[in-house]
Amino acid sequence: MLRVVCALILLFALSAALADPLPDGPYVSTSASAVEEAAPDHAVFDLRFRTVADTAESARSATQQAQRELLEVLAPYADAIRDRRVESLTFGEAREYDPREQRQVRRGFYGRFSVRLEVDDFDRLAELHHVLAGLEWESLDNPAFRVDDPEAIEQRARRRALEAARERARNLAAAEGAELGSIWGIIHEPMHERAGRFMASDRMIAVSAAPRETADSRFALPVEPVPVRYEARVGVVYQLKVAPRTE
Repeated sequence: MLRVVCALILLFALSAALADPLPDGPYVSTSASAVEEAAPDHAVFDLRFRTVADTAESARSATQQAQRELLEVLAPYADAIRDRRVESLTFGEAREYDPREQRQVRRGFYGRFSVRLEVDDFDRLAELHHVLAGLEWESLDNPAFRVDDPEAIEQRARRRALEAARERARNLAAAEGAELGSIWGIIHEPMHERAGRFMASDRMIAVSAAPRETADSRFALPVEPVPVRYEARVGVVYQLKVAPRTE
């Protein structure tokens, strides 16, 4: 029986990832990818604060003061922020390695917390970012744009990738005078890097930390919402219906 083997891109991935052997009869293996973009629904800020002081009480006091300052800064933006939550709050001994003593030694006490902000008013995003940069953070990420229902957009990308793979397989089969049969197997994002991945388009902007009293919103740099991009990749194996040869 004529065997038609058309292996494109994911043939070795398919044979390695699927537990069963490939079909005994004629088959076609192909793959395709698709990208969906969507306008973001909100932006996310991740903020991390850390202070080190000589005493535990001083570290706790400085941490609490930083939280009060943050709440004061955020108050005018209450309508722009849809969610605000503290991700972590910890206190402890601050240690570092002393090369002379060749061991970790205590250098004081630390206080640390992180905050996640979700902002859905993009008109005030740059202003808020600039004001936040005026506080003394250990790190302040640039806003990352997100959608409320990523699964729905990812599903659209998957469907488009499957349609493209089916069309490619149909053309390959037709080139050999065959038709597509039933689907024998699909690789659909079982391995993140190989079969599909999420890609978030985050625009990076540089804002230098400045004393709080100089964090004037008139100097804020523009922050434009960036579409969120999802990519899906699939690999499909179809059984083939091969017409009998005529002598």
